[in-house]
Amino acid sequence: MQKVLLVLAVLLLAVEAVHAEGVSVSYQISPEILLPGDYADVTLTLTNPSASDVKVNSIVVSGAKAEPSAIYSVGTIPGGGSYSITFSVKAEKVGRENLEVKIATEYRVDEKNTTTQTITQNILLLVDDNFPSLTVASPVYRGVVNEVSFYVSSPVELKDVRVEALFDAIPKTVYLGDFVGGKEGKIKFIPDSNRLKFKISFYNGRNYHEIEKEVVVKLLTPQNVVLNVTFPYKSLFIGDAVTIPLEITNLRSDAIYDITVSAESSLGSFSSPVSIAKLDSGEGKALSFKFSPSKAGDGEAVFRVYYKDELGNGLSVERNFTITVLDSYAVMLTNVNVVREKLKYSVSGDVSNNGRSEVYNAYAVAECGDFRADYFMGNIDPSDFQSFELPVECNGSVKVTVQWSNEIGETFAISKTVELKGKSLAEVEENPMPTYVSIAVAIVILAIVGFVIYRQIRK
Repeated sequence: MQKVLLVLAVLLLAVEAVHAEGVSVSYQISPEILLPGDYADVTLTLTNPSASDVKVNSIVVSGAKAEPSAIYSVGTIPGGGSYSITFSVKAEKVGRENLEVKIATEYRVDEKNTTTQTITQNILLLVDDNFPSLTVASPVYRGVVNEVSFYVSSPVELKDVRVEALFDAIPKTVYLGDFVGGKEGKIKFIPDSNRLKFKISFYNGRNYHEIEKEVVVKLLTPQNVVLNVTFPYKSLFIGDAVTIPLEITNLRSDAIYDITVSAESSLGSFSSPVSIAKLDSGEGKALSFKFSPSKAGDGEAVFRVYYKDELGNGLSVERNFTITVLDSYAVMLTNVNVVREKLKYSVSGDVSNNGRSEVYNAYAVAECGDFRADYFMGNIDPSDFQSFELPVECNGSVKVTVQWSNEIGETFAISKTVELKGKSLAEVEENPMPTYVSIAVAIVILAIVGFVIYRQIRK
């Protein structure tokens, strides 16, 4: 406020004129406020409002270092005319300094008499070392890319203003041009200190300056990239493929680029990493991964986010979760039976999908020695089953294998071995039909024989 009042005072003085009977005096200073060591150009204008001529004998400047400090035999100003002279004054020290200008004039009062008059004009020089000022108008967050607005203010017009950041920033230098009052600029940087140094170069009038300004800022703790993962099940089956939803949200104050989200676990395989080109500040994206357990036990699943900030720096965030994989497969081989019809055997059974995702390309294989038989069942929905029956042409044991693929292309297999000879009734199911026929035939023959014997006795 004080600076504004001082500027107004200077401006009022600049346009104020000292009136004398013979001549009036006015002046202008450029620039109105000086830095120590600056030169001000003072333009002094003498105006003759009368009809007669006024002779100017001398102009003498005192109170400050002026060039020129005195001019003699200036000349005559005709009636209604004016005369201007410009001299330079150097600002020596901070504060207010009075410049005294004395103008010696001579003019005729009548046809016979002339008179002399000395006019004194006081000129106030204002010297200040606190402009321009620079302030940071944006919050600054630690460890992230900040797009910061800064404001350069000045009570007088500055020309060809440039602001250079004396730390790593983009852009390094901001050109503000000419302005009076103030002007805003923007830079991007990652702060490594709460003290930010700038160099401001500018012209104040014809005076060139380079000054350094240090701004102390409060470094705030930023939000980060947040990864929310929802594990839908407490326990998993080997060979299953479960969907794990997650959401990535950028809570930083800047945008992030070239984002890759990946997952891994020692207990199985995840689907391929997901790439995202860009997330603006506050933007989120929902994703999902497929997880295929391949080993039983307790372990960790690790989700990682790799990304770059606006300056190309690589950063990462990760989250860990504990998972449990049961010692049991998602697909089960049940009700395996050996059926014998005469001298031919076949093996049958059920393949059940106890997992939480669809089973693909399931098939059963029976093997014994060099013999092999296949049975293709196709896809099996969760909580559903398919049956198979495989003819076998061998003796001894038969190995029955069921193989399938899950949703991420992982292949699994389970097997069971059954014996074709020497099995208990619970293990081998034979065809009872020939026995039943033989018994019936025997009963019929016995009945006929008994009837014949009975008739013979009656006779």
